[in-house]
Amino acid sequence: MNANQIRQHSSEKLLIVLCGLSPWAHVLAQTGVQPSATYPPVQVVDTALEYRQFEKVEITGSAILAKEAKQALPLQIIDRREIERSGATNLPAMLQSLPIMSNFTELGSVTGTFSGGPETAAIHANQSGTLVLLNGRRLPYYGSQSIMGERAVVDLNFVPLSAVERIEILTDGASSRYGSDAVAGVVNIITKSDLQGLHISAESSRPEGGKGSSQGMTLSWGKGRLQRDGFSLRTYLTTESKEKLLADQRESASQGARSIQKDGQIWWQRFNYSLSSAPAKNYVDSQGIVRNEYFEKNGECEPGWYELDKQQCYKNTQGDMTLYPATQKYMLYVQGEKILNNNWVLFAEGLTGKQSQVTVPSGSYWTLDVPNTDQTKYYMLDIVPLGLLNQKYSNWINNAVVGLKGEQNGWDFVTSLSIGRHRVERDWISGSVKRGFSSLKVDPVVIEQNPSEYSASILENFEKYRVIDKEVMDIGWTRIENFNFLASREWMSTDYGPISLGVGLDWRREAVRYENLANGGEENFGFNEKRTNWATHIEVSAPLGHNSELTTALRQDIYSDFGRVQTGKLGWKWKPSSTLMIRSSLGTGFRAPSLGQMAKVKTHIFDYYDGATNEFIPIITEGNSDLKPERAINKSFGMRFEPNQRLTLGADVWHVNIKDTFGNLTGSQIMGSESLSKKYFIDGEIHEPNLNLGRSVKSGVDYDIQWRQPTEWGRLRLLLKGTYLLKSKQQKPITGEYVSDLGIYADDLMSSTIRSKLSMSAMMERSEWTGGVVLNHRSGAKETTVLLNRDGETLNYSGRVPSFWTLDVVSRWQINPQLTLSTYLMNATNQVPAPLMAYSANVLMGVDTGRFGSYLGRTLKLKLDYKF
Repeated sequence: MNANQIRQHSSEKLLIVLCGLSPWAHVLAQTGVQPSATYPPVQVVDTALEYRQFEKVEITGSAILAKEAKQALPLQIIDRREIERSGATNLPAMLQSLPIMSNFTELGSVTGTFSGGPETAAIHANQSGTLVLLNGRRLPYYGSQSIMGERAVVDLNFVPLSAVERIEILTDGASSRYGSDAVAGVVNIITKSDLQGLHISAESSRPEGGKGSSQGMTLSWGKGRLQRDGFSLRTYLTTESKEKLLADQRESASQGARSIQKDGQIWWQRFNYSLSSAPAKNYVDSQGIVRNEYFEKNGECEPGWYELDKQQCYKNTQGDMTLYPATQKYMLYVQGEKILNNNWVLFAEGLTGKQSQVTVPSGSYWTLDVPNTDQTKYYMLDIVPLGLLNQKYSNWINNAVVGLKGEQNGWDFVTSLSIGRHRVERDWISGSVKRGFSSLKVDPVVIEQNPSEYSASILENFEKYRVIDKEVMDIGWTRIENFNFLASREWMSTDYGPISLGVGLDWRREAVRYENLANGGEENFGFNEKRTNWATHIEVSAPLGHNSELTTALRQDIYSDFGRVQTGKLGWKWKPSSTLMIRSSLGTGFRAPSLGQMAKVKTHIFDYYDGATNEFIPIITEGNSDLKPERAINKSFGMRFEPNQRLTLGADVWHVNIKDTFGNLTGSQIMGSESLSKKYFIDGEIHEPNLNLGRSVKSGVDYDIQWRQPTEWGRLRLLLKGTYLLKSKQQKPITGEYVSDLGIYADDLMSSTIRSKLSMSAMMERSEWTGGVVLNHRSGAKETTVLLNRDGETLNYSGRVPSFWTLDVVSRWQINPQLTLSTYLMNATNQVPAPLMAYSANVLMGVDTGRFGSYLGRTLKLKLDYKF
């Protein structure tokens, strides 16, 4: 770009900014000092006149301001009544219970990760392609970004559920409106617009067995009504705490190795186990062979131990690991509006919060080989007094918005400026040892003792090596600054209705910083990246006849790092009768690579085992500044049928085809290909840069049926909602062959997508009481893996993960105008997911807390709300 082009480009940006700020300038001029005037006295009779109502609002997925959502959009609206009936204690639990959500990150998947536990939304099993908004505006990405993996997501933990009025979920691509990240759809969290007085709510949750319980409290206060008082102010302060749940407190999650019997042999899937114990049971003899005293006496391993290798016994170490972490959360959300004059409203909101998660990522203690008195045997001893490693993630978020909305010369305007920051710190808070620990000399008396029997001198000897202070492992933060301008109006009239026009300008600056403080030396790495994004978009909605409407939208994004992206969308709606509506859409979308993925840095975390040479080869993961954005094509076709006021039926068929998906070649793929090994096997290291690989294709059906029937006891409401996937497949990077992960664990992709998820409810609603039952169901899957016997022989295993269902009983009783009591018996039949052979979530063998169901079991929840 030459100097003249740069000056022209800068002038264009300046002109766009001035256009975007024009409503602000107009308001400031009108709200300045005006000439004084005198009027005859006016006496107000009865109530004061209300301020003008601003009825048009932003509609999720549309650039045209309107009074209500368009039926042309496949928009699911979760209102306050449905939120209260759900039994969810926080926003992540509310969203993740919905049938359209699957393959999200939830609290149980935090154990053993390097990134912490953001709880996310994932429309149609596409977490990275789901854009999360708060009142139509972006929030900062999760703070712990990396050059590998996918973390460009919003953590749902920091929006108080008590502040939410409704949640609008657009289940169609929306890049032509919002730009990047809206490939699968949009979750727009809309907060309450009215709150009067002081409210306090307290809730408690107790799972089966009493472990993993939680408590929460919210203090809400509001004053003023915008139309009546000219201002409105609302504040929500929430605190939540949750007790940890360990793996051994749920039978189906307690084992670090699992086995089956076939052809007279025992075949194992192994993951979390150890040769060391306290008292020590295994030893190394003078020939270097590991032996077990119990096995030598009895010919088998003692109960609770595994014979994974011939005549060798291993202890289970999974039981002490965290299934769900201990959490502590604080949130403060403030929102307000002020009418400046009859045409304009100033609005602002602020969000701040902190969350901590504490996990035990490994059940293995620090170990020492302790010789017996004659030093003929070296016993493998767990040093239990020093404890297990405890990992803590601390998360902080701050987000502020100021904006203006109103009407001028037939145009409706909304413009806002926001800034947000999310920070994550990972620490070892206990269980670390000092250097020199491995050379510690221990009295042989401890070999046969239980740790509770150790003498004071032995304990003091261990204590010298305990690290008292926390060790900071890494720190990361993300920052986002947004300016948005949106204007719309009825452009012209036709015989069939008005043609509406919406135009918008978006500017965004993103920044990310990451510091790895754990490894030191050449392993220590970090990055500090930033970029800007300008975008303009336009939308036109026009009637094609008395009963049909066509909507077109175009958008262009300009990124400072990888250039321009254009997207568009075409939508159509037809109402052949008053009871039937048909809609369809075709659009393009994109997802920008994250700043971490494009950072010019590299790191070594994993190794590749080469069976041919019996060596471990370092894997070097690298960022790639030449990554292109993922590109998508979205298609949808849907209908709504309402034969009468009591019955509603709806269905939407959707299809998403994404090309240039982000990913990495695996070590086995590189070393198994002569051409790839020449390119990526360099100086004895396997280099795995972030790449644009093949395509990903998903399609399915969202459906719902609702029936309402007035009775003498109240209104009966029956509701069925579900999502059924028809296709979920991804290309192999080398061959281009498509591999499906739908209803099966695909070894090539290391992923799985459930086929069906649904919810059925029956509710009786009265003015002071609501109660009913909810049946939730998730389909099972086929699993395939390779098992080993004690001689090292392999068996190709194929099995079935059963479907998972739960029954919830809910009740809400308004005792008086001030006091409301809600009770929820979640999972009343105490269902727990079956043990798995192939699946594992992070470091827990056979456990998948997000895909197949919760391990909390039957849970009683109580909630009390009081209005002062």
